[in-house]
Amino acid sequence: MTYHKVKIISSDRIAQDVYRLLIEKPEGYTFIPGQFTEVSIDQNNNKGHFSYTGLVKADNLEFILKPCGGRNTLVKEIIKLKPSNELIISEPQGNLKYKGMGAFIAGGIGITPFISIFRDLKEKNDLAGNNLIYSNKSINDVILHKELSEMLGMNYTNLFTKERFEKYYFGRIDRNFLRMEMVDFVKYFYVSGSNEFVVDIISFLKYFKVDDSSIIRELKE
Repeated sequence: MTYHKVKIISSDRIAQDVYRLLIEKPEGYTFIPGQFTEVSIDQNNNKGHFSYTGLVKADNLEFILKPCGGRNTLVKEIIKLKPSNELIISEPQGNLKYKGMGAFIAGGIGITPFISIFRDLKEKNDLAGNNLIYSNKSINDVILHKELSEMLGMNYTNLFTKERFEKYYFGRIDRNFLRMEMVDFVKYFYVSGSNEFVVDIISFLKYFKVDDSSIIRELKE
């Protein structure tokens, strides 16, 4: 696999424990919305997979980072770096790509691959008919809430598992919730989040006889 050494352009905090990272785009570098790249500070350091969140045509590469889970140490190190500091990125990887109108189900930081997909569809005026179910512990954990609301409108549903908020669902996504939200014309289900989250959602979809070919998620070895 080819790797590229790139410079950081900016790293800014945009919400509670949420950061937007902009880096140089190597010449000729392109990706498909929903894909990710392997990122490291140096070749001997730990590596992490970060989903692209910007538009494919943008001059730079954008990532939205949040210190959490196994990537906590790496993200904390990256957000401390200064402009002109360097990172190493791989060629684009991943199988989570848009196949057609459907329901997007995200948990926490798992929203990031969907952001580039939604932005791309909006750019193409093709976002209508897609809907998002987004689960977080608290409203403070929601990433790009305002932008998602503006893009998706009534097709944007939030759930919170630790705190109750007026006008929002409280609890985890389960079969009963999906039974209320699912409609017959939805052809594809896009799922992204922690491994446990993805496994649970897939099991619920299988319960409703959703064909495996209609469930789009990242296939990791």
